[in-house]
Amino acid sequence: MQESRKLIKNTTVYALGDIIPRLLGFISFPILTHYLTPSDYGIVNYINALSTFLLVCCFLCTNTYYLVFFYRCEDELAQKKLLGNLSTFVIGFNVLILLFFFLFGSQFFSLLGSNIPFFPYIIIGVLTNFFNIFSILPSALYRLLEKPLFLTILNVTRGIITLVLTLILVIYFDFSALGVLYAGLIVNLIFALIFLYSIRNHVVWNFNYKQIKEVLAFSLPLVPGSLAYYITTISDRILIDKYLNLSDLGIYGTAATLALILNIFSYGAYKAFEPFIFKSWGQEDFLSVFEKIRNSFVYVLLIGVLCLTLFSKEFFQIVSTAKFHNAYFYVPMIIIGVYSSSIRMLYGTVITAQSKTKMNSAVSIIGASISIVLNILLLPKFGLICAALVSSLALTVESFILIRCSRLNINHIRPFLGFIIAAVFIILFVYIVEIDQIIYSILVKSGVLLVTVLLLSKIFSINPLKIISGFVKK
Repeated sequence: MQESRKLIKNTTVYALGDIIPRLLGFISFPILTHYLTPSDYGIVNYINALSTFLLVCCFLCTNTYYLVFFYRCEDELAQKKLLGNLSTFVIGFNVLILLFFFLFGSQFFSLLGSNIPFFPYIIIGVLTNFFNIFSILPSALYRLLEKPLFLTILNVTRGIITLVLTLILVIYFDFSALGVLYAGLIVNLIFALIFLYSIRNHVVWNFNYKQIKEVLAFSLPLVPGSLAYYITTISDRILIDKYLNLSDLGIYGTAATLALILNIFSYGAYKAFEPFIFKSWGQEDFLSVFEKIRNSFVYVLLIGVLCLTLFSKEFFQIVSTAKFHNAYFYVPMIIIGVYSSSIRMLYGTVITAQSKTKMNSAVSIIGASISIVLNILLLPKFGLICAALVSSLALTVESFILIRCSRLNINHIRPFLGFIIAAVFIILFVYIVEIDQIIYSILVKSGVLLVTVLLLSKIFSINPLKIISGFVKK
């Protein structure tokens, strides 16, 4: 019982460490849309997507090896040497990557057809990614040492400093897109030094070539799957920059920012139920436990989808300038992919519990192939609608494959019916019914939301009032 409480406590703290920084980033959204043009916002979105992709390439999944083999070390000294060896390799490898970008980066991105100047924008993103790698292994260490509070404090503090510095550089110094990028670079540099200092008593710096070969033999097969997943989720931004323009990229990035709020809460919920899936796996009641978790998860996701899409038009009208108002049109299309990605994450956990780890990588590669091929073929002709729908299609296909491959003998009618009902109300009140007065529109859509939630509660046999009451008591 005590171990279970400790697990739940640590999981909650980790989830807060993930959720709060993302929410802090979203707080700046309505402010930035007043001070940045769609082109500026497009640049920021492109660089953020590039940094996410580079992080996988620059780390080669060595952190996964560290998490798996930390407790297999014979003693504490071996654990310290493992951290030192991995850190030495990763830093050295990324210095080489940094040199490559400084020498050949401009020509490389010209070949990609990027409309964004390499200097100063892209090189800032590359440098930001370089300093960000210093936080990955220390973060893994504190997870292994079961010290979530220290890690959460660091992550939240980093989020707060980033928010404040971004607003200062953008509003006071009028740096526009460069202000957002410089803030990320400065904060990552500062926290690289903090993370290095924090692990001083847990690391013995060394370089063991033989061990690095073992590390790469383990981690490199994981890289294609990780890269494929990120290609699926960010290739649309890269190709919009190539085939359309920065203003389109800014509008698309703005819509994606709102849609991806669903990710924040779904990931937090996932952190909470992930341990229960692994704990229940193999037990007689696993199917019933998983079905309850799945139904509750889908129920919460669909309510989130409804809130974000039904009020997307009013949201942009209130918090942004007129140049961003039409971003609402793409939110429902993008959020299908976010919803599917969350379901994919749920069933991917089951696949992992079944030890079919290669399956997750294979499915990611299939999704990436769909996304890249269809975007290249259709994006120049159909524009942003294509980018939104293709990304969602790829992630939905991935979800269906994982659901099929999980081979769980459970009922799928409730989630399907709930999705159809939510989709009908969204299409009706986002694209068909138009109410000019924003106050009346909010009131009508609030009534629609209430009715839909009641229907979903009936479908999933969930009492929302009971859940709220229990949460308040806790």
